[in-house]
Amino acid sequence: MPIITLDYEDLEKLTGTDRDSIIDRVPMIGADIERLEDKSIDIEFFPDRPDLYSVEGVSRAMRGFMDIETGPVKYDINDSDVEIFLDNDIKSIRPVLACAIVRGVKFTESSIKSLMDLQESLHWGLGRDRKKVSIGVHDLSGVKPPFKYIGGDPSVEFVPLDFTEPMNLADILEKHPKGTRFAHLLKGYSKYPLILDADDQVLSFPPIINGTLTMVNKNTTDIFIDVTGLSGEVYTALNIVVAALA
Repeated sequence: MPIITLDYEDLEKLTGTDRDSIIDRVPMIGADIERLEDKSIDIEFFPDRPDLYSVEGVSRAMRGFMDIETGPVKYDINDSDVEIFLDNDIKSIRPVLACAIVRGVKFTESSIKSLMDLQESLHWGLGRDRKKVSIGVHDLSGVKPPFKYIGGDPSVEFVPLDFTEPMNLADILEKHPKGTRFAHLLKGYSKYPLILDADDQVLSFPPIINGTLTMVNKNTTDIFIDVTGLSGEVYTALNIVVAALA
C-alpha cells in the first residue's frame, strides 16, 4: 500500500487545524501512521483511496470529517476549446486518453513536489506501475494547441527530462533510466505513443518520460495534464490530479 510523506505545515494550512488534531484524526479517515518526524508524517493508505495520495486530498477529507467544510466540493469546470486528436496507430498501443487544462495555478517548490509525489503514487497504486495509467503534467506556455496523440516512429527525437541533449525514442528506451525501467510496457510495438503540439514539438512519450520543453516550475501558471492508459482508471487519475490542483 502507498506510504505518503506529508508536511505538517502544509496540512495545518490546508485543514485550518493543528498538528495534534491531525495526528489524532488521520487514522479515522482510513489510514495508518507509519512514522512521525519533526516536520512531517508518513501515512499508509488503502489502495482503494487514491484520492488520499496527496496533501490536498488528505486535507479535503479531514476538513469534511472534522466538520470544517461539509458537503460536496464544488469545482469551477468549463469545456475547453483546446483540442487533442488521436490517430489510428495509437488505438492498438495505448488507446485510452483523458486530458485537462488547469489555469491560474500558483506553484511553490513544496506544491510542485507534492504534485510529483501524487503523480508517482498514482502511477504505482492506480496505474500498476504505469501499465494501466501514466500521467504527464506540462507547462502550457511553451507549446501550441491543438495537440496530437499518435503512434510515433522510433527515430523521433526530443530532449527528455533529466537530459540536456536530444535522444530518439529507441535510445530513450535503451539508455534513459526511465526508459530502461519501463521499456517492457512497449515491447513488441513498432511505433510508440507520443503527444505533440501543433508544431510537432514533443510534450510526452507516455508511459516513459516527458520532455524538458514543458517542465513545470515555480513560474508555471497554466498546466496541461495528459493521462494515458489501458482502462477507465485513466479518468479516475485525471479527476484526482485536477482536484488536487483546484
